[in-house]
Amino acid sequence: MAAQPLIIEHDKWRKGQGGAPAGVAGENDGNSYAGLDLNLISFTGSNFGGSSFSATTFQDAQWSGCTFAGCVFSDCDMQRIQITGCTFAGCTFNSAMLAHCFFLDCRFIDCTWRGLNFDHGQWQQVALLSCKGTAITAQHLHGQQVDFTGSQFDDMQLAHAQINH
Repeated sequence: MAAQPLIIEHDKWRKGQGGAPAGVAGENDGNSYAGLDLNLISFTGSNFGGSSFSATTFQDAQWSGCTFAGCVFSDCDMQRIQITGCTFAGCTFNSAMLAHCFFLDCRFIDCTWRGLNFDHGQWQQVALLSCKGTAITAQHLHGQQVDFTGSQFDDMQLAHAQINH
């Protein structure tokens, strides 16, 4: 089964329109989505190639062991998301709220970040390799073993942050 039917069913469940809570495991996807409620969804060992998520919520979602290539996340609410062991290559994140996020063993390669907020985020073993971005804000962001090799971020405003401290 492809990821799309599971994602749509989860959105219906969240909106009280039937459906069922989804765990997307070992699936593939390359679709575009807008205005979905994907709070609490889990993605495990799945591959997303060229997928696009716009004005979608992922609050309290859990993603593990996934690969995202050429994906776009615009105007998404990803507060309290937990991402473990995922790789993002050539992905774009625009105007996303990632407050209280938890990233463990994640790689972002050639990604673009614009207008992101990471207040009270926790990062461990996160590689931001050859990434670029602007208007990144965070208060109380904590990160250990964070690698920014080849990356450039303009207008990055971090307050009370501890990175590789």
